[in-house]
Amino acid sequence: MQAARIYGAKDIRIEDVPLTPPQADEVQLKVKYCGICGSDLHEYLEGWGLPTQPYPLTGQTLPVIEGHEFSGEIVAVGAAVTTLAVGDHVTVEPIIACGDCENCRKGQYNICLNAVAADDAGNFLGFSANGGFAEYATVKAAFTHQLPAGMSYELGALAEPTAVVYEAIKKSRLRAGQDIAVLGAGPIGLLTAILAKIAGANHIFVIDVAPERLKVAEQLGFSGVFNPSDADVNALIRQQVPNGVDIAYEAAGVQPTFNTALKLIKRGGILQVIALFGKPITFDITNDVITEGIDIYTTITYQNSFPQVLGIIDNNRELIGQIITKKISLAQLIPEGILALTQDKSQVKILVTPE
Repeated sequence: MQAARIYGAKDIRIEDVPLTPPQADEVQLKVKYCGICGSDLHEYLEGWGLPTQPYPLTGQTLPVIEGHEFSGEIVAVGAAVTTLAVGDHVTVEPIIACGDCENCRKGQYNICLNAVAADDAGNFLGFSANGGFAEYATVKAAFTHQLPAGMSYELGALAEPTAVVYEAIKKSRLRAGQDIAVLGAGPIGLLTAILAKIAGANHIFVIDVAPERLKVAEQLGFSGVFNPSDADVNALIRQQVPNGVDIAYEAAGVQPTFNTALKLIKRGGILQVIALFGKPITFDITNDVITEGIDIYTTITYQNSFPQVLGIIDNNRELIGQIITKKISLAQLIPEGILALTQDKSQVKILVTPE
């Protein structure tokens, strides 16, 4: 089969890879779509999260098939699989976990105690096991979820990033009627605004320095969009919510947006960090956090949420589907996918199809 294998920073090769049958607890699917994530960009540009030595749970080392946001049709099932069948339309929860450690037994498999590598390789398909930028993928049946009837494969490929956002919404305890701000209008930021709207948030403010991204936010129906390069965002938002927002979602992962988020939150509010930060940041924890009564929460991926997420997508197909801005072939992965996302801010979610 054809697959995009990464060998290291800036080294992805589209090549023929042997196709092997699924093990007893696995299913094999014909990949229909696989989304490009921000972590895929870091993986390619910087070699971030790659297994330079055998990964503890999989034994995988470079090269590895990239991609972790994918959907497809099951074409083969392992001997022990009883809940899925050939022909099922599915999406994949791309976590790697042992299933036996204390955290896994508590349902916190996203922070599996045995999914820790000395070289910081990621506990994801597409990092420490083969992923979805390929014609076929073989995955654990336990992490494979059927799509609701009639849901497109394109929407199925959005389940993984939507699950990231759902986990943050859940962790922040957002309630209907609260006011929120989203810092960063990339795919995760826009999905955060969408899910907050679905959850009943009152004022929803979207903040980004890229006019193209703010235009997409407006097209999605959000009117409170602000560019901090053009105006004092804190002053503008406090004209509408004088005490500040109840929750700020940090979806950009840089020092300036973290600083802005803290300024926007009312006393006793919540800063929910979704983004990963490429560099260490600093802040005045006494004066900006403790004395203001602000709680800072973080999330890493998701746990036990894909069925709920698929229900949310199913009930909001048209709205959530609008974040898909381009579909490309596997051969176009680097020029029209990865590099396009680094250069063209009008692109939000690019899907790759190997068909």
